[in-house]
Amino acid sequence: MRIAMFSNTYYPSTSGVVTSVALFRQGLMSANHEVHLIVPHYEDFIDSEPYIFRYPALDLTDRIDISLVLPFQPLIEPTVRGIMPDIIHSQHPVWMGDLAVTFAHELGVPLVFTYHTRYDEYAQSYVPIAAGLASKVAEEVVKRYMRQCTHIVAPTPVIRDLILREYQVEKPVSVVPSPVDLTRYEDKDPKRIRQEFGLDKYEVLLYIGRLAKEKGLDLLLNAFVMIVAERPQARLMLVGDGPYRRVLEGQVQRYGLSRKVIFTGVVPHEEIPDYAAAADLFVFTSLTDTQGLVLVEAMAAGVPAVAVEAPGPVDILARGGGLLVPAEEDAFAQAILTLLEDDVRRKELGEEAFSLAQPYAVSATTNRMLAVYEEALSTVRGK
Repeated sequence: MRIAMFSNTYYPSTSGVVTSVALFRQGLMSANHEVHLIVPHYEDFIDSEPYIFRYPALDLTDRIDISLVLPFQPLIEPTVRGIMPDIIHSQHPVWMGDLAVTFAHELGVPLVFTYHTRYDEYAQSYVPIAAGLASKVAEEVVKRYMRQCTHIVAPTPVIRDLILREYQVEKPVSVVPSPVDLTRYEDKDPKRIRQEFGLDKYEVLLYIGRLAKEKGLDLLLNAFVMIVAERPQARLMLVGDGPYRRVLEGQVQRYGLSRKVIFTGVVPHEEIPDYAAAADLFVFTSLTDTQGLVLVEAMAAGVPAVAVEAPGPVDILARGGGLLVPAEEDAFAQAILTLLEDDVRRKELGEEAFSLAQPYAVSATTNRMLAVYEEALSTVRGK
């Protein structure tokens, strides 16, 4: 099968979407399928893999988690027609997503779309119009986009139900979680991270992801103020970078926590298992993530999570592996303090977390995505 994936973001950018695309591509190619990527060009970055086609883009990753590919259809058309894809898989509902629709319709092939982000929530943070209006516009854009798709992929059951309820789509919606490369956790080295940052005697709370306003990091930082007041040995490590970093650094200085909050910046994805395993707890406050892939990555290291009640975390932690709490500073801080004070409970949750992460292996999730592709192909052939 020849698959053409269209995405507004890819390496060297780092995000859950990038990780998802890269690992699904890895799984599909290991299963002897061709996967061609149509993605943005980043200055001074050279791909080491085949079948990646780059096009001019405005790099907006310092503000939002995408690059704006200049949608010149004539520029991209020879590549897509040369690929002759059996199926097109879009990762976004705009820009490259629009081109994916155009080519799918022109070539008469199925269009699969993965709903990665709560676009209505995301728009409230980044669109410079009234928040309520921005949300409604985003919702209408996504609704119209889904009507043009053959099949829609949701990363969790809660997101599938949200799509069916709020967007009222009449197209099939299947749950396929993003994969985690569990093989990288076999040789994790948490001691290296603890020694590098001088954390041997401390309790480490870990966040991994973009430092962006919609990730709920104000709530996390305010909760940490309460936590460290009761447990001075606690440390907060923020792994990642983004447009909200300076704001957070300013808040940390005002709170007098410069020696207790660690900003690592972006780290190579292959080192994430080391960072995850070095933590006592993983903390997650985003209300906009549809899955929260970093939750599963932490759980794969046997680290329990404390997360706010939101669609992605609810599905991942529903059977254990951590605690779900309301998106309130007091409740979040208290949940963390409870686990830090209870080594036995924390160990039990860590064991649950490790077990619950296993179904997210690349091979397992790839097989589920292939089933979606086959159903989409059957739909188009049956017309």
